[in-house]
Amino acid sequence: MATGNKVDIGFLEEKSSWLLHPKFFPSKVGGKPAWLDLKDLPNPKELTCNKCDDPLVFLCQIYAPYEETSNAFHRTVFLFVCRNGSCCQTNASDSFKVLRCQLPRKNDYYSFEPYEEIETHDFPMDDWPKLCDVCGLRGPSHCSKCKKTYYCSRKHQILDWQKGHKQVCPDLQTTDKKPNNFVVTEAGKSLLFKEWELIVDEEDEEDSKDVDVGEEMDKLRKLMQEKRAGTLSNVSEDELEQYTKTMPEDKVFNKFSKRVARHPDQVLRYDRGGHPLWITGNSGNSLVNVPNCQYCNGERQFEFQIMPQLLNFIGVGIEINSIDWGVLVVYTCKSSCDQGPAYKEEIIIKQDLSS
Repeated sequence: MATGNKVDIGFLEEKSSWLLHPKFFPSKVGGKPAWLDLKDLPNPKELTCNKCDDPLVFLCQIYAPYEETSNAFHRTVFLFVCRNGSCCQTNASDSFKVLRCQLPRKNDYYSFEPYEEIETHDFPMDDWPKLCDVCGLRGPSHCSKCKKTYYCSRKHQILDWQKGHKQVCPDLQTTDKKPNNFVVTEAGKSLLFKEWELIVDEEDEEDSKDVDVGEEMDKLRKLMQEKRAGTLSNVSEDELEQYTKTMPEDKVFNKFSKRVARHPDQVLRYDRGGHPLWITGNSGNSLVNVPNCQYCNGERQFEFQIMPQLLNFIGVGIEINSIDWGVLVVYTCKSSCDQGPAYKEEIIIKQDLSS
């Protein structure tokens, strides 16, 4: 990952799910989380929505080691979100959570040397906590009948029963076969986002000659207009059309659009120690005071941001009550401290185009 003057940007590519296993330390979007520390997982109660108390769903993770810190040879930042669109409120991050986890090169879970990419190589998970069969969070409870499927919450157990566990449970009761933690079940398909690998590369320093910057700015502006309009209800078509034409001139948004036009499909901007690319100057939250790390009291710094283009890849539409964001801006402990729990909560700021 680039730091300083260089900005790394992330794109999505389809990849076989077995190559996104935790032992390969992936950066990824959707599916189940590829946990780093496999033992000291967060309690499911720590990953519930502050609005509705439902379990949060894995959104993405960024593998971003700190080369200068031996205890962070492996380091991943995880983002979770509530799937209930009504909890996703303008310029409010209550329905999101970000966790940082890190390990030294020599640890209890992974080999010192990189793993070969061979699908048939086994990686036993029996020694580590059980995972929810639906979403991949820690699963402290299990099915009372088969005792082989685990769940983070009663809500996900009921969902799994309705989506197919009722049919397979009798067979699981009479076999030694164990469910695969990393297979997405039918219940998971109804809840989780589509899984992608996140590929990171350096941003071009100048506008690409192959991209019409003005055209890309218009596309992004239209996307944002549609998302704003999609939050309205009970308005006539004439009012809706007029509403989408009244986006005010915003120099910050124009700067954002021009910069993004270099790589229109980017879903991530990584610039540890740099500055966010805010999407608007109208909402006022780009000047938020970021609190110090609650574990070491050290300063936090900007690390990366998730871009609105990601919404196009994870199956989230512009319908009323869908989740939405302009940018998701993540600040982490500047020293990447090793104090506190294995999964340390960091700061996420959600900035939307409309206020």
